[in-house]
Amino acid sequence: MKLRILIAGLMFGMVALADDSGAELFQKAVTQEQAAGNLEEAIKLYQRVAKEFASDRPLAAKALVQEARCYEKLGQDKAVKLYEQVARDFGDQRELAATASARLAVLRQREHPAPAVPPTMTQRKIELPYPNFSFAAFSQTDGQRAIYKDEATGALMISDLAGKDKHVILKPKGSISENFAPSRDFSMVHVQLTKPDGSKTNAVIKTDGTGYREIGGDVLCAGEWSWDNRSILLCEAQGSAYQVLKISIADGQIRRLGEMKGDYYKFSPDGRFIVYRKSGKIFIMSSEGGDPQLLSDQGWSYDWTRDGRYLIFDSDFRGSGADALYLLPVKDGQRAGDPVFLRYGSFLVGRTSGSGALVYQAVPQGGNYTSWLGTLQPANGSLGWARLGVNAGGYPTLPAWSPDGTEIAYLASDHAAGQYQGAIRVRKLASGEERELYRGFDGACLWSSVQPSLFCLQQMPPPENKAEALSISIDSGRAERLGPVPDLHGFNLPLFFSRDGKAIYMDTQAGIARWEIGAQQETVMDRASAASPDARWVGRWENGVIEIRPMSGGDWRTLVSLKNWSPIAFTPDGNWVVYCNTDEGVKQGLFRVATSGGEPERLGDLPSGSKFPLLSISPDGQKIIADTREPVELWMLENFEPKQPVK
Repeated sequence: MKLRILIAGLMFGMVALADDSGAELFQKAVTQEQAAGNLEEAIKLYQRVAKEFASDRPLAAKALVQEARCYEKLGQDKAVKLYEQVARDFGDQRELAATASARLAVLRQREHPAPAVPPTMTQRKIELPYPNFSFAAFSQTDGQRAIYKDEATGALMISDLAGKDKHVILKPKGSISENFAPSRDFSMVHVQLTKPDGSKTNAVIKTDGTGYREIGGDVLCAGEWSWDNRSILLCEAQGSAYQVLKISIADGQIRRLGEMKGDYYKFSPDGRFIVYRKSGKIFIMSSEGGDPQLLSDQGWSYDWTRDGRYLIFDSDFRGSGADALYLLPVKDGQRAGDPVFLRYGSFLVGRTSGSGALVYQAVPQGGNYTSWLGTLQPANGSLGWARLGVNAGGYPTLPAWSPDGTEIAYLASDHAAGQYQGAIRVRKLASGEERELYRGFDGACLWSSVQPSLFCLQQMPPPENKAEALSISIDSGRAERLGPVPDLHGFNLPLFFSRDGKAIYMDTQAGIARWEIGAQQETVMDRASAASPDARWVGRWENGVIEIRPMSGGDWRTLVSLKNWSPIAFTPDGNWVVYCNTDEGVKQGLFRVATSGGEPERLGDLPSGSKFPLLSISPDGQKIIADTREPVELWMLENFEPKQPVK
């Protein structure tokens, strides 16, 4: 069913119904562009708005900018004339004219890029010979070979990209985690193992199957190899934080480098430095430990170039359509010049191979996630999945359910201006009617059960380690700032209110945490990955089983054996745990098991052949939103390093 957006929202203000036809037509165009993906029809509607409602200059300018963005998506140069028209004729609409000018500058730079990189730079798409849903797919190929886990046997394998010339690297007695990491030259691989007795260990092994060696106990994170294969970075839990470990491959000696403060830690090619990224900034530290230093206050670092002269980074980590790869000159741990432009594109993560090529993951067309709405019908084994059609910008919806389960509030993404602009939208699930509630937001919300409002957390600009709490009225969209709260462990996802409304349960890097609003005090509920909204249970997948324990404390109790990890979700009444599994017919499905124990029940198939979706269950337990992760695209960028200057 096509969406019908009936309320224009804060962008256009509250006007009489008779004057809403232009705004309504504009919103129909937005629906065609962003929800239905019908760019040609959206262009026709934007053209009508600009022509028929020319007297409404803000609306006409907005329509022209959106029309130009559609042409950009289609790869057509008609966008330039439209941007020129807005910049020239709509100077009174300062924000839109500035947006048009900015996009013109980007398009003209694409036509005449700075000659900073070799003209021999090439890129090619990599097709893996096996299904891959791993977040680390970029590290499991060097563009010639691929390392993967055989789902049928559990063995770690290596093959060429044609799926031939394959052999076994390791066939363990226990199981291999998805967090395996090859060295850059693909001569060795780090694996995390769960032994038959449930204990865990880390090991390295040569890709020819020889030289197996255990290097540590129960440590976490996929390994990051030094360029000479002498050291590897891992992390281990220490209280509510994580410690970065540098482990010697030769003798297993462990050096603790301090608390883990970001992600994607990368050795420099000479082994002297480590870079990492946090909150859109890039930091550098000595590989022997010590205080990190800010290297760049903007960017999402991927890796070093092979010669160590540059750091490869993405200018816009939110994937806004203005994404570009750059090279940041670095010398002796210090920034050594201005960034060098490489190319535009949609980038996620990447790693430099031993040959010097950059293997990176890109956003698939339509985004990283697809949102589905299903109704739990255990009696007939069908969930009746249908695309939700929300404009979440390819990210998970992170829906906030209304108390009666008829509406959701979710974070939408608007990339029309060439930059990320988050907005909270409210949707009626039965009719698809939708309205924008609040613009300029990047975070997650809860729907209050006692008043028509949302409680939202969003990241604040510097100083770091703070998040801001907002209360947003469902009726008017009016936001009340409630002040900062500590950003305790990175991104904190609010899950639900306590029954008395005095505390918020959050999903943090340290596990499920209860935050006392008045006392400003945090309690971490062990390293659980899920909690029941009635505050009775916490749950996790651990050592091949799903287990729960009372939130108040006590022993973990096994509910069901599950070979592979799965996302889990409690029904709001706390009586069931919902999870994903493969049944006897080797078909992925959704299952549930009672928290009191008993045999699991199959609820139905997963939507569209998905694997491991993020699950969100309505307050009445009858509806479920599944955000399914789409397989990433893999690309290889070669011959991009600028030549050494002539001395």
